[in-house]
Amino acid sequence: MSRRATERLGAAAVATVAGALVAVLAGLPEAAVLVAPWAVLLALGLSKSGPTRPIATVAVASDRVLVDDAIEVTTSITGATGTVHVTCLPGPGFWATSDDAARRGSAQTHDVLVGGPTTIHAALPAAQWGIHDVGRVQIVVTEPHGLFRLEFEAGRPLPVRIHPNPTDLRNLLAPRLVRRVTGAHRSRAVGRGVEYADIRPFSTGDSLRDINWRASARSQELWVSQRHPDQATDVILLLDSFVESGHDVRTVFGLAIEAAMALAESHLAVTDRVGLVELGGVVRWVSPGTGQIQLQRMVDTLLATGLYANVADRDLRGLMTRALPPRSFVVALTPLLDDRFIDALFALGGHGHDVAVIECASAWPKEDGPEAGETRQLAHRLWHADRQMVRDRLAERGIAVAGWRHGGHLDLTLDELTRRRQRTVHVRHR
Repeated sequence: MSRRATERLGAAAVATVAGALVAVLAGLPEAAVLVAPWAVLLALGLSKSGPTRPIATVAVASDRVLVDDAIEVTTSITGATGTVHVTCLPGPGFWATSDDAARRGSAQTHDVLVGGPTTIHAALPAAQWGIHDVGRVQIVVTEPHGLFRLEFEAGRPLPVRIHPNPTDLRNLLAPRLVRRVTGAHRSRAVGRGVEYADIRPFSTGDSLRDINWRASARSQELWVSQRHPDQATDVILLLDSFVESGHDVRTVFGLAIEAAMALAESHLAVTDRVGLVELGGVVRWVSPGTGQIQLQRMVDTLLATGLYANVADRDLRGLMTRALPPRSFVVALTPLLDDRFIDALFALGGHGHDVAVIECASAWPKEDGPEAGETRQLAHRLWHADRQMVRDRLAERGIAVAGWRHGGHLDLTLDELTRRRQRTVHVRHR
């Protein structure tokens, strides 16, 4: 805690000394009468004993909010006398800019005249997803006579998890491989289910409910309907967190986080086992599981995910047994700009996993006008050609790719990815 003099103290001291000098040297007692209020203020302010440190505690109404919501921060102060000025100091990643002056200028401030216990409420805008510390506040207490100011910081780390806005998905990607557990994905096998598969002659042990009466009436023999059972699958969300991922890193990575959360919530809702693997500057994973606890575990891991520069080679051989069950359905979320991640996709396909890719990337700046230079136009075409070569290489291995840009709806990307997966199956079986 620091105690500093205010501008009022300097003004009072200068006025008092100047008035006294004029009254004594010039023989004008009226000057002393004129500055008497300043002298009284100076005497009262200096006669007070040393300050005592106020006690402040900080709390938040909820430690989980959505982007664009308000974070309610409550500061309780006891032992302060005078005017209290409170400024919330969230962590450096809370604001879009890293400039400390801009962060402090954007923080919430409150002036309250108190003489005992008081509670001050502030609302911080949740603009950036992630885990942020909002538990620190700066408190400035101006003493009653306004001559001195106490400045100190209070609070303790209070992590608040800011979730991206939820994305509602109408459809899910259909996996090619399923488990022997009831779920929502159509199996290629024949058994008890909803979707029609074929008919066959009635045999001993068949249920009367499976008899196809129309076919039986036409052929004068009993025929039964066969159906595809609905089963669950193992879904692994593979997240690309290499720092080289794209031009607008924050936008690209935000798309991947938003898609991962939407896919995890949708697949867990239909009894799929969902896991997460982060491949980048660090390698982390969440083993496949089901239920709301698994969703909470995955969301916390995604919010804590960051971009780290690293030139080391990364592979998934050490994760094959722990984080990737055999013949899993792997959904990769990547801008397809790092060769190490692309090599990992080929390795997964070679190990028998069903792999699909959602390409999260920011749009290339439009340079098609006449004012665009030839060099920029050439770079534009080369960049698109390189991206298409990567997609074609993946498609040759049966890995379909669909792009998702900022502003588009994820459902449209999933529909396009489903169509491309069907085409890659036909190509592989030729």
